[in-house]
Amino acid sequence: MRNAIALFFLTWCAASAVAQPIRGLDIYFIDTEGGAATLIVTPAGESVLIDSGNPGKRDAERIHKTATELAKLKAIDHHIVTHWHLDHYGGIERLVQLMPIHRYYHHGIPETLAEDPKNFPTLIKAFKQVSSGKEQRLQPGDTLALKQTSGSPKLEILCVCGHGDVMADKPGAPENAIAKDHQPKPEDKSDNARSLGFVLQYGGFRFLDLGDLTWNIEHKLVHPTDKLGKVDLYQATHHGLEISNNPVLIRTVQPRVVVFNNGPRKGGHAQVLGTLRRLPDPPAIFQLHRNVALNALENTEAERIANNEEKDCKGIGIRAAVAADGKSYSIIVGENGKPQQFQTRNP
Repeated sequence: MRNAIALFFLTWCAASAVAQPIRGLDIYFIDTEGGAATLIVTPAGESVLIDSGNPGKRDAERIHKTATELAKLKAIDHHIVTHWHLDHYGGIERLVQLMPIHRYYHHGIPETLAEDPKNFPTLIKAFKQVSSGKEQRLQPGDTLALKQTSGSPKLEILCVCGHGDVMADKPGAPENAIAKDHQPKPEDKSDNARSLGFVLQYGGFRFLDLGDLTWNIEHKLVHPTDKLGKVDLYQATHHGLEISNNPVLIRTVQPRVVVFNNGPRKGGHAQVLGTLRRLPDPPAIFQLHRNVALNALENTEAERIANNEEKDCKGIGIRAAVAADGKSYSIIVGENGKPQQFQTRNP
Protein backbone atom coordinates (compact mmCIF):
# COMPACT_ATOMS: atom_id res chain seq x y z
CA MET A 1 0.00 0.00 0.00
CA ARG A 2 2.82 2.40 0.94
CA ASN A 3 4.53 1.77 -2.41
CA ALA A 4 1.27 2.34 -4.27
CA ILE A 5 0.74 5.69 -2.50
CA ALA A 6 4.30 6.76 -3.29
CA LEU A 7 3.85 5.79 -6.95
CA PHE A 8 0.59 7.73 -7.14
CA PHE A 9 2.27 10.82 -5.62
CA LEU A 10 5.18 10.69 -8.05
CA THR A 11 2.80 10.25 -10.99
CA TRP A 12 0.68 13.20 -9.81
CA CYS A 13 3.77 15.41 -9.45
CA ALA A 14 4.95 14.51 -12.95
CA ALA A 15 1.52 15.24 -14.41
CA SER A 16 1.39 18.58 -12.59
CA ALA A 17 4.79 19.53 -13.98
CA VAL A 18 3.65 18.72 -17.49
CA ALA A 19 0.47 20.74 -16.95
CA GLN A 20 2.46 23.91 -16.16
CA PRO A 21 3.85 25.19 -19.47
CA ILE A 22 6.74 27.63 -19.52
CA ARG A 23 5.38 31.16 -19.77
CA GLY A 24 6.61 33.72 -22.26
CA LEU A 25 7.52 37.40 -21.95
CA ASP A 26 4.94 40.19 -21.83
CA ILE A 27 5.44 43.90 -22.57
CA TYR A 28 2.58 46.24 -21.67
CA PHE A 29 2.48 49.72 -23.22
CA ILE A 30 0.32 51.63 -20.76
CA ASP A 31 -1.54 54.72 -21.94
CA THR A 32 -0.33 57.80 -20.06
CA GLU A 33 -1.66 60.16 -22.77
CA GLY A 34 1.70 61.40 -24.00
CA GLY A 35 3.83 60.24 -21.08
CA ALA A 36 5.56 56.90 -20.75
CA ALA A 37 5.02 53.68 -18.79
CA THR A 38 6.21 50.36 -20.19
CA LEU A 39 5.77 47.26 -18.02
CA ILE A 40 7.81 44.14 -18.73
CA VAL A 41 6.91 40.81 -17.10
CA THR A 42 9.47 38.05 -17.49
CA PRO A 43 8.92 34.29 -17.73
CA ALA A 44 9.96 34.08 -14.05
CA GLY A 45 7.17 36.52 -13.13
CA GLU A 46 9.67 39.29 -12.39
CA SER A 47 8.60 42.82 -13.33
CA VAL A 48 10.42 45.81 -14.80
CA LEU A 49 8.58 49.13 -15.11
CA ILE A 50 10.25 51.66 -17.41
CA ASP A 51 8.90 55.09 -16.44
CA SER A 52 5.71 55.85 -14.52
CA GLY A 53 3.84 58.60 -16.32
CA ASN A 54 2.62 61.96 -15.07
CA PRO A 55 2.01 63.19 -11.49
CA GLY A 56 -1.39 62.60 -9.98
CA LYS A 57 -3.76 59.66 -9.80
CA ARG A 58 -4.60 58.86 -13.43
CA ASP A 59 -1.36 57.37 -14.73
CA ALA A 60 -0.34 55.63 -11.50
CA GLU A 61 -3.77 54.02 -11.24
CA ARG A 62 -3.62 52.85 -14.86
CA ILE A 63 -0.22 51.29 -14.18
CA HIS A 64 -1.53 49.67 -11.00
CA LYS A 65 -4.56 48.27 -12.82
CA THR A 66 -2.40 46.81 -15.60
CA ALA A 67 0.08 45.37 -13.13
CA THR A 68 -2.44 43.78 -10.79
CA GLU A 69 -5.40 42.88 -12.98
CA LEU A 70 -3.72 41.99 -16.27
CA ALA A 71 -0.20 40.95 -15.25
CA LYS A 72 -1.30 39.54 -11.85
CA LEU A 73 1.55 41.25 -10.00
CA LYS A 74 1.67 42.16 -6.33
CA ALA A 75 4.73 44.42 -6.60
CA ILE A 76 7.09 46.07 -9.09
CA ASP A 77 10.52 44.47 -8.76
CA HIS A 78 12.52 47.00 -10.80
CA HIS A 79 11.53 50.57 -11.71
CA ILE A 80 13.68 52.42 -14.23
CA VAL A 81 13.39 56.19 -14.67
CA THR A 82 14.79 57.01 -18.12
CA HIS A 83 15.12 60.75 -17.33
CA TRP A 84 13.80 63.49 -15.09
CA HIS A 85 10.86 64.89 -17.03
CA LEU A 86 7.59 64.80 -15.13
CA ASP A 87 5.75 62.66 -17.70
CA HIS A 88 8.27 59.87 -17.09
CA TYR A 89 8.62 59.77 -13.29
CA GLY A 90 5.86 61.95 -11.91
CA GLY A 91 3.60 59.00 -11.13
CA ILE A 92 6.00 57.34 -8.69
CA GLU A 93 4.71 59.00 -5.52
CA ARG A 94 1.14 57.83 -6.14
CA LEU A 95 2.13 54.41 -7.51
CA VAL A 96 4.14 53.47 -4.44
CA GLN A 97 1.02 54.16 -2.35
CA LEU A 98 -0.79 51.53 -4.41
CA MET A 99 1.83 48.77 -4.58
CA PRO A 100 5.41 48.10 -3.40
CA ILE A 101 8.39 48.97 -5.61
CA HIS A 102 11.54 47.06 -4.65
CA ARG A 103 14.35 48.70 -6.66
CA TYR A 104 14.85 52.00 -8.53
CA TYR A 105 17.30 52.88 -11.33
CA HIS A 106 18.25 56.16 -13.02
CA HIS A 107 21.09 57.90 -14.91
CA GLY A 108 22.05 60.13 -11.97
CA ILE A 109 20.17 62.76 -10.01
CA PRO A 110 20.94 66.39 -10.91
CA GLU A 111 20.86 69.23 -8.40
CA THR A 112 18.52 71.27 -10.61
CA LEU A 113 16.65 70.89 -13.88
CA ALA A 114 16.71 74.03 -16.01
CA GLU A 115 13.76 73.03 -18.19
CA ASP A 116 11.46 72.36 -15.21
CA PRO A 117 12.42 74.61 -12.27
CA LYS A 118 8.86 74.62 -10.89
CA ASN A 119 8.06 70.89 -10.63
CA PHE A 120 11.49 69.28 -10.32
CA PRO A 121 12.24 70.19 -6.66
CA THR A 122 8.93 68.74 -5.45
CA LEU A 123 8.99 65.62 -7.63
CA ILE A 124 12.64 64.76 -7.00
CA LYS A 125 12.11 65.13 -3.25
CA ALA A 126 9.27 62.60 -3.45
CA PHE A 127 11.46 60.26 -5.53
CA LYS A 128 14.31 60.43 -3.03
CA GLN A 129 11.95 59.66 -0.16
CA VAL A 130 10.43 56.52 -1.73
CA SER A 131 13.69 55.23 -3.26
CA SER A 132 16.03 55.86 -0.30
CA GLY A 133 18.36 52.90 0.13
CA LYS A 134 16.86 51.13 -2.91
CA GLU A 135 18.19 53.16 -5.83
CA GLN A 136 21.08 52.64 -8.26
CA ARG A 137 22.65 54.62 -11.08
CA LEU A 138 22.90 52.78 -14.41
CA GLN A 139 25.55 53.43 -17.04
CA PRO A 140 26.00 52.24 -20.63
CA GLY A 141 27.11 48.60 -20.65
CA ASP A 142 25.32 47.70 -17.40
CA THR A 143 22.81 44.87 -17.37
CA LEU A 144 19.85 44.41 -15.07
CA ALA A 145 20.19 41.35 -12.84
CA LEU A 146 17.13 39.30 -13.77
CA LYS A 147 16.04 35.79 -12.82
CA GLN A 148 16.52 33.20 -15.55
CA THR A 149 13.96 30.44 -16.03
CA SER A 150 14.99 26.84 -16.57
CA GLY A 151 13.98 25.72 -20.04
CA SER A 152 13.57 29.29 -21.32
CA PRO A 153 15.91 31.28 -23.60
CA LYS A 154 18.37 33.68 -22.00
CA LEU A 155 16.83 36.98 -20.91
CA GLU A 156 18.88 40.19 -20.74
CA ILE A 157 18.21 43.91 -20.42
CA LEU A 158 21.28 45.85 -21.52
CA CYS A 159 21.72 49.58 -20.89
CA VAL A 160 23.02 51.07 -24.15
CA CYS A 161 23.02 54.79 -23.27
CA GLY A 162 22.67 57.15 -20.36
CA HIS A 163 23.70 60.61 -19.15
CA GLY A 164 24.66 61.57 -22.70
CA ASP A 165 27.06 58.64 -23.16
CA VAL A 166 26.67 55.46 -25.20
CA MET A 167 28.23 52.00 -25.15
CA ALA A 168 31.75 51.67 -26.48
CA ASP A 169 32.33 50.33 -29.99
CA LYS A 170 33.40 46.69 -30.06
CA PRO A 171 37.02 46.27 -31.18
CA GLY A 172 37.17 45.33 -34.84
CA ALA A 173 33.50 46.08 -35.52
CA PRO A 174 32.89 47.37 -39.07
CA GLU A 175 31.88 50.97 -39.67
CA ASN A 176 28.18 51.56 -40.18
CA ALA A 177 27.81 52.96 -43.71
CA ILE A 178 24.27 54.20 -43.00
CA ALA A 179 25.54 56.62 -40.33
CA LYS A 180 27.25 58.85 -42.92
CA ASP A 181 23.80 60.21 -43.84
CA HIS A 182 23.37 61.81 -40.42
CA GLN A 183 22.30 65.46 -40.47
CA PRO A 184 23.23 67.00 -37.08
CA LYS A 185 20.78 69.14 -35.14
CA PRO A 186 21.65 71.84 -32.58
CA GLU A 187 22.89 70.39 -29.29
CA ASP A 188 20.08 69.32 -26.98
CA LYS A 189 20.99 70.42 -23.44
CA SER A 190 17.81 69.06 -21.86
CA ASP A 191 17.57 65.85 -19.85
CA ASN A 192 16.08 64.12 -22.90
CA ALA A 193 19.63 63.77 -24.27
CA ARG A 194 20.66 62.03 -21.04
CA SER A 195 17.91 59.37 -21.25
CA LEU A 196 18.68 55.81 -20.31
CA GLY A 197 18.07 53.41 -23.20
CA PHE A 198 17.86 49.62 -23.32
CA VAL A 199 17.89 46.58 -25.53
CA LEU A 200 15.90 43.69 -24.12
CA GLN A 201 16.80 40.31 -25.58
CA TYR A 202 14.86 37.11 -24.99
CA GLY A 203 16.26 34.35 -27.14
CA GLY A 204 16.07 35.73 -30.67
CA PHE A 205 13.54 38.45 -29.77
CA ARG A 206 14.93 41.99 -29.35
CA PHE A 207 13.13 45.12 -28.05
CA LEU A 208 14.55 48.66 -28.14
CA ASP A 209 13.44 51.44 -25.75
CA LEU A 210 15.48 54.68 -25.70
CA GLY A 211 13.23 56.84 -23.52
CA ASP A 212 13.22 60.39 -24.91
CA LEU A 213 16.73 60.26 -26.35
CA THR A 214 17.29 62.92 -29.00
CA TRP A 215 18.75 63.08 -32.48
CA ASN A 216 22.50 63.58 -31.99
CA ILE A 217 22.89 60.98 -29.23
CA GLU A 218 20.86 58.51 -31.30
CA HIS A 219 23.51 58.98 -33.98
CA LYS A 220 26.26 58.10 -31.50
CA LEU A 221 24.56 54.73 -30.94
CA VAL A 222 25.08 53.75 -34.56
CA HIS A 223 28.30 55.67 -35.35
CA PRO A 224 31.03 54.88 -36.17
CA THR A 225 29.81 51.32 -35.62
CA ASP A 226 26.35 49.91 -34.91
CA LYS A 227 26.09 49.23 -31.18
CA LEU A 228 22.45 48.11 -31.28
CA GLY A 229 21.86 45.56 -34.03
CA LYS A 230 18.55 44.89 -35.72
CA VAL A 231 15.47 44.70 -33.51
CA ASP A 232 12.04 43.14 -33.66
CA LEU A 233 10.09 45.67 -31.60
CA TYR A 234 10.86 49.39 -31.28
CA GLN A 235 9.16 51.80 -28.92
CA ALA A 236 9.25 54.95 -31.02
CA THR A 237 11.63 57.25 -29.19
CA HIS A 238 10.30 60.37 -27.46
CA HIS A 239 6.65 59.46 -28.17
CA GLY A 240 7.35 59.61 -31.91
CA LEU A 241 8.50 63.23 -31.99
CA GLU A 242 10.57 64.41 -34.96
CA ILE A 243 13.39 65.84 -32.80
CA SER A 244 14.16 62.18 -32.08
CA ASN A 245 13.87 59.04 -34.25
CA ASN A 246 16.95 59.90 -36.30
CA PRO A 247 16.57 58.13 -39.67
CA VAL A 248 20.11 56.73 -39.51
CA LEU A 249 19.19 54.90 -36.30
CA ILE A 250 15.86 53.64 -37.65
CA ARG A 251 17.46 52.49 -40.90
CA THR A 252 20.14 50.68 -38.89
CA VAL A 253 17.90 48.79 -36.45
CA GLN A 254 15.17 48.09 -39.07
CA PRO A 255 12.31 47.27 -36.65
CA ARG A 256 9.63 44.77 -37.62
CA VAL A 257 7.03 46.33 -35.28
CA VAL A 258 6.84 49.85 -33.83
CA VAL A 259 4.69 51.10 -30.94
CA PHE A 260 4.16 54.83 -30.42
CA ASN A 261 3.50 55.81 -26.79
CA ASN A 262 1.97 59.04 -28.02
CA GLY A 263 -0.94 61.21 -26.91
CA PRO A 264 -3.77 62.72 -28.98
CA ARG A 265 -1.70 65.85 -29.65
CA LYS A 266 1.78 64.80 -28.61
CA GLY A 267 4.03 62.53 -30.66
CA GLY A 268 3.10 60.26 -33.51
CA HIS A 269 4.52 62.81 -35.96
CA ALA A 270 3.94 62.26 -39.66
CA GLN A 271 7.65 62.71 -40.41
CA VAL A 272 8.52 59.77 -38.15
CA LEU A 273 5.83 57.56 -39.68
CA GLY A 274 7.20 58.54 -43.08
CA THR A 275 10.72 57.45 -42.10
CA LEU A 276 9.37 54.08 -40.97
CA ARG A 277 7.20 53.62 -44.06
CA ARG A 278 10.18 54.27 -46.34
CA LEU A 279 12.18 51.37 -44.91
CA PRO A 280 12.81 48.56 -47.43
CA ASP A 281 10.65 46.30 -45.26
CA PRO A 282 8.19 48.72 -43.59
CA PRO A 283 7.19 47.71 -40.06
CA ALA A 284 3.74 47.27 -38.60
CA ILE A 285 3.02 50.49 -36.71
CA PHE A 286 0.82 50.72 -33.60
CA GLN A 287 -0.23 53.89 -31.75
CA LEU A 288 -1.59 54.32 -28.24
CA HIS A 289 -3.50 57.33 -29.61
CA ARG A 290 -4.75 58.66 -32.89
CA ASN A 291 -2.99 61.93 -33.56
CA VAL A 292 -6.06 64.16 -33.87
CA ALA A 293 -4.06 66.92 -35.58
CA LEU A 294 -3.30 64.65 -38.56
CA ASN A 295 -5.47 63.00 -41.19
CA ALA A 296 -6.12 59.28 -41.49
CA LEU A 297 -3.23 58.68 -43.92
CA GLU A 298 -0.80 60.37 -41.54
CA ASN A 299 -1.79 57.98 -38.74
CA THR A 300 -1.37 54.23 -38.83
CA GLU A 301 -4.22 51.87 -39.75
CA ALA A 302 -7.33 52.31 -37.59
CA GLU A 303 -7.21 48.76 -36.21
CA ARG A 304 -3.71 49.43 -34.86
CA ILE A 305 -4.72 52.49 -32.81
CA ALA A 306 -5.72 51.89 -29.19
CA ASN A 307 -7.46 55.18 -28.38
CA ASN A 308 -9.26 57.34 -30.94
CA GLU A 309 -10.90 60.00 -28.77
CA GLU A 310 -9.18 63.01 -27.27
CA LYS A 311 -11.80 63.52 -24.56
CA ASP A 312 -13.05 60.83 -22.17
CA CYS A 313 -10.08 58.62 -23.06
CA LYS A 314 -10.50 55.07 -21.76
CA GLY A 315 -6.75 54.51 -21.45
CA ILE A 316 -6.63 51.39 -23.61
CA GLY A 317 -3.18 49.81 -23.75
CA ILE A 318 -1.19 47.64 -26.14
CA ARG A 319 0.52 44.36 -25.22
CA ALA A 320 3.34 42.46 -26.86
CA ALA A 321 3.19 38.77 -25.94
CA VAL A 322 6.41 36.93 -26.78
CA ALA A 323 6.22 33.14 -27.09
CA ALA A 324 8.01 31.04 -24.48
CA ASP A 325 10.67 30.01 -27.01
CA GLY A 326 11.26 33.62 -28.13
CA LYS A 327 10.63 32.71 -31.78
CA SER A 328 7.38 34.60 -32.32
CA TYR A 329 5.25 37.30 -30.73
CA SER A 330 1.80 38.84 -30.89
CA ILE A 331 0.64 42.45 -30.58
CA ILE A 332 -2.76 42.89 -28.95
CA VAL A 333 -4.62 46.22 -28.90
CA GLY A 334 -6.80 46.36 -25.78
CA GLU A 335 -7.57 43.54 -23.40
CA ASN A 336 -9.69 41.59 -25.89
CA GLY A 337 -8.13 42.62 -29.20
CA LYS A 338 -7.35 40.15 -31.96
CA PRO A 339 -3.66 39.14 -31.74
CA GLN A 340 -1.56 40.13 -34.73
CA GLN A 341 1.21 37.58 -35.18
CA PHE A 342 4.87 38.19 -36.06
CA GLN A 343 7.92 36.01 -36.37
CA THR A 344 11.10 36.91 -34.53
CA ARG A 345 13.83 38.15 -36.84
CA ASN A 346 16.48 35.72 -35.52
CA PRO A 347 14.59 32.73 -34.07
